[in-house]
Amino acid sequence: MSIAFRKHNFDLDEFDRCETHGCVMMQVARNVEPVCLIEWLAERAGNRTVRDVILRETGEYDLPALILDNGFMLPVEQAVRVRPPEPMELTLEEVTGWYVADLLSMPGRDAVAMELLPPGAVVDEEPGILLQLSVDILLYLLFDEEIRKVEP
Repeated sequence: MSIAFRKHNFDLDEFDRCETHGCVMMQVARNVEPVCLIEWLAERAGNRTVRDVILRETGEYDLPALILDNGFMLPVEQAVRVRPPEPMELTLEEVTGWYVADLLSMPGRDAVAMELLPPGAVVDEEPGILLQLSVDILLYLLFDEEIRKVEP
């Protein structure tokens, strides 16, 4: 599994916070503008469609992940069906073709979530699946992308 999917244990207290979303801001160097985690995620995942699922594995990395139609990977800590509210295991058959309908920051918990809806469903009109994403892995992916801008 990729190094991105290892535990990085970022100390979230060391990060500045986005005034709009309350989430972590990543700044890799003093001469680089900080990047809001939610805005970065929205650019890569917003309204994208699920194309594949990496199933849960045992070992160092034991989280499932979604692959979107642009190749972006979303590390999933927990999946919950909205109605009826119940935990679930992600399967390719269940979510292929579903789209990212909403992104949520939960600052008090330092968590990021997203809602998946089936094709043609409208936000707030049909129940979907709520995914809690791994902030640790997302921060690593954001860090990696940002550091490549300043280090060859």
